[in-house]
Amino acid sequence: MARFRRISRAAKIAAVAGMTAACLTVLPGASEVAAARSSSGAVLIANGLWSDRILCASPNDDSVWLQSITFGNPYCQWIQIGDNGHFTLFNLAKNKVMAYEGGNEGPLVMEGLSFPTRVQQQFSFGGRESWGASALQSSLDIGQNVDAKNSYNDDPRTTEPVHTRGWRHGHQMELTWNAVSVS
Repeated sequence: MARFRRISRAAKIAAVAGMTAACLTVLPGASEVAAARSSSGAVLIANGLWSDRILCASPNDDSVWLQSITFGNPYCQWIQIGDNGHFTLFNLAKNKVMAYEGGNEGPLVMEGLSFPTRVQQQFSFGGRESWGASALQSSLDIGQNVDAKNSYNDDPRTTEPVHTRGWRHGHQMELTWNAVSVS
């Protein structure tokens, strides 16, 4: 019978850093942005309209929330594995990746990383818009972008998990994001 040992946070960081380096080596044209990340490789995913709001994994369940920016919250820190055209967002605190399982305006969820990585766990940044941010698109359905806007008004999401929304539905700045290095 096999025995399992708890893996330390330092070992997880080392494993993810190695996996990130391997992915960047294998993927052609890895961006300078990925190379310029801080030594831990962690980034915050900040919204293009509400730059003080970032994506965070919930510590209580497998949902993803929009929260006020904080550099010290490990649930808001992501490792971007891959270049801006094709990547996975790994959260060290959850030891899971962000995923989109489909459906119009479907929720983002946290799930275990699959090898090979499932298309539901892959994202890309679209072209940079005039306001300096890019659409965060699901690779499962590039018509679905990560949306920071509340479903009921034009405010940022604060009372519901983050969902996707099509670009065609009017508001667009809420659908754009930037990866910001954690220093």
